[in-house]
Amino acid sequence: MNILVLQETDWLTRGPNTQHHVFERISKNPNIKVTVFDYDIDRIMCSKSIFIKKQIYSNIHRAVDNSKVNIIRTAHIQVPYLRRISSLITNFFGMLKLFRRNRPDIIIGFSLTNGVIGVLLSKLYGIPFIFYYIDTLHTLVPIHFVRKIAMLISRFLFTFSDEIIVVTKSLQRYVLNQNVKSDKVKILLNGVSLENTFVNRRKLETLKEKFSLEDDDFVLFFMGYFYDFAGLKEIIDYYNANVINGKLKFKFILVGDGGIYDHLIKHCEKIKANWVFFTGRLPFFEITEYIELADLCLMSFNLNEITRDITPVKIMEYMAMKKPVLSNNLPGVMREIGKNNGVIYAKNQLDLIRRIEILSYDKEKLKDIGQRGYRLIEDHYLWSKIMKDFKKLILTLIKSKRT
Repeated sequence: MNILVLQETDWLTRGPNTQHHVFERISKNPNIKVTVFDYDIDRIMCSKSIFIKKQIYSNIHRAVDNSKVNIIRTAHIQVPYLRRISSLITNFFGMLKLFRRNRPDIIIGFSLTNGVIGVLLSKLYGIPFIFYYIDTLHTLVPIHFVRKIAMLISRFLFTFSDEIIVVTKSLQRYVLNQNVKSDKVKILLNGVSLENTFVNRRKLETLKEKFSLEDDDFVLFFMGYFYDFAGLKEIIDYYNANVINGKLKFKFILVGDGGIYDHLIKHCEKIKANWVFFTGRLPFFEITEYIELADLCLMSFNLNEITRDITPVKIMEYMAMKKPVLSNNLPGVMREIGKNNGVIYAKNQLDLIRRIEILSYDKEKLKDIGQRGYRLIEDHYLWSKIMKDFKKLILTLIKSKRT
C-alpha cells in the first residue's frame, strides 16, 4: 500500500505531532510505503542562490524507532511571500510525478493549501482523500483577512474529502456544525505508547544533578511551543521574588522553543530567575526522564480562539507518566478528559497561577491525581488500539472507492 501524506509544517523539526505518531507506526509495516510532502516553515534550508533545491529524506523517525517515513521537500524560491507560493507550484508537479511513478492508494491531508492540491488530484485519479483535522487550522493564520480565506478552504476540504478524521470531540462538533454529514466524520483520539514511559534511572540522576534538584523542591514542567499566550512569563513573574528569597522551593523546567523562547530567556536573566531552566528542543526519545522530574505539569494556555478546542497530545504523555496536569478551563480539554481523570482545572489564568502554590503543599495528593490520569490512558488512549481503528478505516475506504 502507498500512502501520501500532505502537510504545511516541517516534519523534521516541528512536533512530534499526531501525524508523526500515526504514520511512523504504520510505516514499520514492510507492505506499506509512506511518503510525506512537507514545507520548510522555519526556513532551516538555506542557500547562497535564490533557489532552494529539492530535498528527499529517507527512513525518518521522530516518534517511533525504526520507522521508514520518506519526506519530499520540493524546490522553492527564497523570497518572502513567494516561498510558499513557489513551494505549492513545485508540490503540484512533484505530486504529479509521484502519481505517474508510484501511484498512492490513499491521500491524507493535514493542511489547507497542500490539501486542496491533494483533493483535486484525488478526484482526477479516483483516489480516496482523508482530511485529518487535528486543529481549527484557520485560527492559526496570523493575518485576519487571510484567515477568512483559510476558513473557506477548510469548508472546501470538508465538502470534497471522502472522509474527515478528527482527534477530539470538540473538533468533531465544530466540523458537524459546518453542515458535514455525520457519517463522514470519524473520531480517532490522540494516543500514547506506554513503552515510551520507561525511565532510565541513570539519566534521571544525571538530570537531578544538572538542575540541582533536592527532595523538597517542587518541580513545575512545561513542554511545547512557546506561544505568547502560554502563560509562562506570568507564572515566572508571579513567583520569582518568593523563590529567590527562599519562601518557596520551586524549580521550573521548560522543554521546547519557538515563539517567545529567546525573549523569555532574556527576561529570566534580567530578573535573575535562576530557578527557571530552559532545555531548548529535545528529541522525543529523550523527554521521558525530564517529565519524570515533574511534580506538576502545566497546560497554562490562556483561553482564546486558538486554544478553545485543542487537546494536545502532550497532556496524554504527561498522564501516561502518572503526572498530574494543571490546565486552564479550556473547553476542548474539559470535554475530552472530563473531571477527576488526572487534570486539575483552573477558572482562569490568575487562578491557575495561584493554585500552583496551593498544590505544592500536598505532593501525595498530586500523586493520587496522577494515578487517575494513568488509568484513563490505559482504558482509552493507547496507540495500539487507535492504530487498529485507523488501519481498518483506511482499508475500508480504499476498498469502497475501488468498488
